[in-house]
Amino acid sequence: MVDKGFTEKEKRATLGLAGIFSLRMLGLFLVLPVLSIYAHKFPGATSFLVGLAIGAYGLTQAIFQIPYGLLSDKIGRIPILVFSTVIFILGSGLAAYASYQEDIYMLIIGRFLQGMGAVSSVVIALLADLTREQVRTRAMATIGASIGMSFAMGMVLGPYLASHLGLAGVFLFTALLGLVSLPYIFIGIPKPEKVVHHDDAEFTSSYLGTVLRDSNLLKMDFGMFTLHLGLTAVFTSAPLILKQFMDVGDLWKVYLIMFLVGLTIMIPTTIIAEKKGLIKEVKIAGVIILILSFGMFTQFEDSFVPAVISIIVYFTGFMILEPIMPSLMSRYAKPHVKGTASGVFNTSQFLGAFVGGAVGGFLLKFGFDIVFMFIGAVTFVWLLMILTMKMPEKLDRKT
Repeated sequence: MVDKGFTEKEKRATLGLAGIFSLRMLGLFLVLPVLSIYAHKFPGATSFLVGLAIGAYGLTQAIFQIPYGLLSDKIGRIPILVFSTVIFILGSGLAAYASYQEDIYMLIIGRFLQGMGAVSSVVIALLADLTREQVRTRAMATIGASIGMSFAMGMVLGPYLASHLGLAGVFLFTALLGLVSLPYIFIGIPKPEKVVHHDDAEFTSSYLGTVLRDSNLLKMDFGMFTLHLGLTAVFTSAPLILKQFMDVGDLWKVYLIMFLVGLTIMIPTTIIAEKKGLIKEVKIAGVIILILSFGMFTQFEDSFVPAVISIIVYFTGFMILEPIMPSLMSRYAKPHVKGTASGVFNTSQFLGAFVGGAVGGFLLKFGFDIVFMFIGAVTFVWLLMILTMKMPEKLDRKT
């Protein structure tokens, strides 16, 4: 919920932008749990091409999110928001047509176009224009929460829609979500009195060197890269493992359990991390859980119940880490470079999603085991990095 400290205009802006952003992310998340299953049936589809289709959106998101934000400083937030939404709709439509035609190459192009509809930097910039500094963090948290809900809904709704409408229908539904948000951009979002560049919320090129020389921020970037590399790599393989035992239309039941367990663990661990000053310990625990799940996948890919337990364990680790990563990154960054640090951090996330899909798909031809061994090894490197990090002073329990 939006805090009562918000003005009516700030509340409207926060909820409106959270809604637009969550619809966009829901569209991307809907296909994640089913794309690998359907795309492998396309003529000429290889594991690598399917993995590329899964992760393609991440590459164009990484490329375009910062330029969109900078361009919105010059020509306005709303025009860029509208343009990116139209691109997203076109990409979703092309992906739907490609799915109907069973054309893997056209599907990859559609996914690249979906990623070109990246709006995170523009949404954050517009939110900064429309909120006071003292409530901005809470406004950002509202958007973060909306993304989490979109992810959960996508995991559950995607398999259900795919079983009734097919993959093309899922992409058409995604395009519809974009169309629904388009008029609201014009009539539902307050117009900022003036467009101002906010160092605390937006990328500033002159601060890039400072951010890239900060070893702790670089380790955070690698961590976010690894977390989302693992996410897309897991979903090149895990749906295929589950498909051995159940119909696509029943996958939502597994993902619902997965989400409920993850949410149940996420809430208390987030509180412990933030309120008790145990964020490093919680982060280490989350990464160890991820590594454990990858090991379980390699052992239990041929057994239904253990495979389901493996994906539940994986998602528990993911849900522990996802909310605390941005919070911790912002505490490492000095106030005047927070926007730039966030831009690099988010770019690392999107690049991770792309690499995870592409590499996960490539390795899949050698077997499920190799995929999970690879992401397990990368995640272990991340764990070693965490052990060498000093927590920010405000998280030190002695202060």
